[in-house]
Amino acid sequence: MLRKFSFFAFTTALLWSCGDQKIDTTKAREEMESREIKVVSDAQIIEQAMKLGGEVAEKFQVSESEEGFEVDFGTDSTYQSSFYLFDEANELSGKELQLFQAYNYNRKNGIASEPNVQKLEEGKTLLYTKPMSFKDSTIGMYSIKFSRKQIVLSIN
Repeated sequence: MLRKFSFFAFTTALLWSCGDQKIDTTKAREEMESREIKVVSDAQIIEQAMKLGGEVAEKFQVSESEEGFEVDFGTDSTYQSSFYLFDEANELSGKELQLFQAYNYNRKNGIASEPNVQKLEEGKTLLYTKPMSFKDSTIGMYSIKFSRKQIVLSIN
């Protein structure tokens, strides 16, 4: 008798739990896809860094104050953002200094400057630079550093 009751209770519980409920698996699928190994080329990484750097730099706002120029970088603190003015001393070195000098040379000689992406630290960091403009004149350089991992994860 106890055996029949146990079998009946087990069967009822089993049937009860196997209803017609549909399970939403989209979040689980997205999580699995985000963990898949991505194979991307250096060209794709540079292209994505250029795109992302342009989007981030567009949000920067330059204003003039009594003390000089001020830059509002917005609320996104994910990236290391800086700016350097041509008429002020700075602590740049390496590729950042070379790019700064190239932008300054172009400004003095009336040559248009374009945004640039360079690899730093053996490719672990990507440096996006862009000429900084105010009232139709180039006054300095924006510098944004991205980790390679951030860039790769942002590629779809």
